[in-house]
Amino acid sequence: MKVYIFNTIFYSCGPGGFTIIRRIISYVKALNFNKFSRTKFIGLNNLFIIACYLNLKSKINDNIYILSILNYSKEHFVQIYQKKKNFLFFLKCLSDIKNIDLDHIGNYLGTLNLSIQNVHSVYLGPNPNEVSFFKNIQIVDRSNILEVIINLSDLIENNQLNQTNCRNLLEENFGPLYGKLPSTN
Repeated sequence: MKVYIFNTIFYSCGPGGFTIIRRIISYVKALNFNKFSRTKFIGLNNLFIIACYLNLKSKINDNIYILSILNYSKEHFVQIYQKKKNFLFFLKCLSDIKNIDLDHIGNYLGTLNLSIQNVHSVYLGPNPNEVSFFKNIQIVDRSNILEVIINLSDLIENNQLNQTNCRNLLEENFGPLYGKLPSTN
């Protein structure tokens, strides 16, 4: 029997559905505990990856603000970033992950002294029409996210990216990123 060992395994640590995030992290912990102890496990913040896609495709200038929006099961998870250097993965996180109704985005941005006019937005979700009122919005398809993860993988494999220079992205403590607490029925 042939055993395959991976150098790096990427996994989603959220935000998203509470149960699926817990399930993914449980699998990763089990793999890490078992035969794959030499494998590096890297949790990906979905909102950060979405923001990186905008940075990759739009070639935005340094110090520009990015509003990353993920629609998961009719919930809108958002996080604000600021591009700091002329590099795909150097985005400074300016906010915690929030679950916000899109009608209240303007008020939320105001709490950070930002406005919808001076923020580039990026959206991943099933209904792009619900964000049509945003200026500077980029709609992302799930297949586009794979392109960012491949770029990320290449940088890590070539030792050009590590935990120190990209704290917003690389989670190695197997912690979930929740946008809201679980609900009970």
